[in-house]
Amino acid sequence: MGKQKQEGAVLLICLVMLLVLTMIGISSMSNSTLQERMAGGARDYNQAFQAAEAALRVGEAHVRQQVEASADPTLLFQTASACPAVTATQWSPPADLIGTPKQPICEVSNFYGGAAGSTSFVCETDGSIAENRAFDCLSRTYLFNVEATGYGSGDIQVRLQSTIAIAISGQN
Repeated sequence: MGKQKQEGAVLLICLVMLLVLTMIGISSMSNSTLQERMAGGARDYNQAFQAAEAALRVGEAHVRQQVEASADPTLLFQTASACPAVTATQWSPPADLIGTPKQPICEVSNFYGGAAGSTSFVCETDGSIAENRAFDCLSRTYLFNVEATGYGSGDIQVRLQSTIAIAISGQN
């Protein structure tokens, strides 16, 4: 009779051990799945950030081109305007993505908004003021905002902003 009680106890201990091992296995699988999701989210964020950074650089180059070609940079971008499209050589998503993200975009505006032309630049002077005349500007620094949005393959969206300062010397 003593042997039968011991054999039943071994079966019960084995079942408890099997249950514990099953719980450890399920916990490990859950942890692995969570880590995989976190890595995917980090990749999506990084991809969106890189796309926004590329669009920001395209916008900054667009501002420089427009200022160089303009007779009066104060009149540029008084209302927010879109930048040129970001080309595939400037940014393209990795080919192995499950979903293709939206194309990154950017928008440019005059830092001063709709301010009058005389206040749409920063005037650098030599510090001297003569009577009955205005400041002589050594250079005029024009300021523009560039905002860019990049998208990940999931729902991730990253917005970046920069302010471009372009000095044009010798203008009065």
